Amino acid sequence: MRKSVLLVGVAMVAVAVVVRLLYKPPEDAHERHHAEEAEAVQTIDALSQLPLAEQEARVRHYLLESPSKTVRAAAVEGVTRLDPATARALLEAALRDYAAEVRVRVAEVAPRLPREYAVPLLLTCVVDHDAQVRQTAITALQNLRERRAVPVLIQLLRDDANETTQHLLMGALRAITGQPFYARFTDPPEKRAQVRQQWLAWWQKAQRSYEDIRPQPIHPQRTVAAPDIVVQTLEGERVSLRQPPKPLLLNLWGTWCAGCQEELPDLIALHRKYGDRVLIVGVAFDEPEGAAGVRRFCAQKGIQYPQAMGTKALAEALDVHGVPQTLLIDTQGSIRFWWDGARDLGTFERALQLLRL
Repeated sequence: MRKSVLLVGVAMVAVAVVVRLLYKPPEDAHERHHAEEAEAVQTIDALSQLPLAEQEARVRHYLLESPSKTVRAAAVEGVTRLDPATARALLEAALRDYAAEVRVRVAEVAPRLPREYAVPLLLTCVVDHDAQVRQTAITALQNLRERRAVPVLIQLLRDDANETTQHLLMGALRAITGQPFYARFTDPPEKRAQVRQQWLAWWQKAQRSYEDIRPQPIHPQRTVAAPDIVVQTLEGERVSLRQPPKPLLLNLWGTWCAGCQEELPDLIALHRKYGDRVLIVGVAFDEPEGAAGVRRFCAQKGIQYPQAMGTKALAEALDVHGVPQTLLIDTQGSIRFWWDGARDLGTFERALQLLRL
């Protein structure tokens, strides 16, 4: 009897071991993305051991030809190890990428170049369509105390309504010029508006002392075909990513996501202004209360553009590892812009204007 019990026990343990070995737990998208990032960084770092000519060829290949935006973003780091003239040319080429994470990385690494190469590149980034690229470049120019940036920063102070951008601009101008005009981000809007007017009044007298520099933005030109997949809205409308009826702004989000809540007012405003020319569709992921919860949330927040539920097929097709993410797809089914993280109305509007909408 004891022998039978022992054999049964051994058999059960053996079965458990086999099941454990064969079982593949569900893959976590965040872990997969972090692993991809780490692998891409290791790949680019390893290039530093190669002769410079081969290193340049490999970096150029990864930056301009890799289908992975994660790899292209990592390749931006490798560019800074090349000679400055080549590095600047490649970083300018990277600004033509549709993926925001590549273009933001350009603004992050530009200060590593010698000043004569870094400053023109940063001034180009300051007039980029993307608020995050702008803000990254403003901070870099502040750290460099770059006097040539002042006319460009003043112009942006006039034109860009983004509150974070305005705050960074006034901080950078104060650091560069030594003028005392300053408001905290927590100050009342009236106080910040008053300080903004002080800067503009100062500029009326000071502008003759500065060279009139007007950098031209480098717009994204690289595109990629949207996945051949159809999204079905909660109202039953079927939207093909490859053949949208009009330009499609696809916002991947969640009712539980703080960054998503941050950009909701901008998306609502965008829909009110451009809804007749652009199809805006929200795709909600990981919703604890399902479609009913999304409907209820949208009703509470006044969201009137169509909504769909995120699916495994769409998550895999777009390699969704987090939200918010927003894609702008043209009527030919090409992804023209892809933003990771929350964006503002100005960023979306400038992108739509580049599509001549």
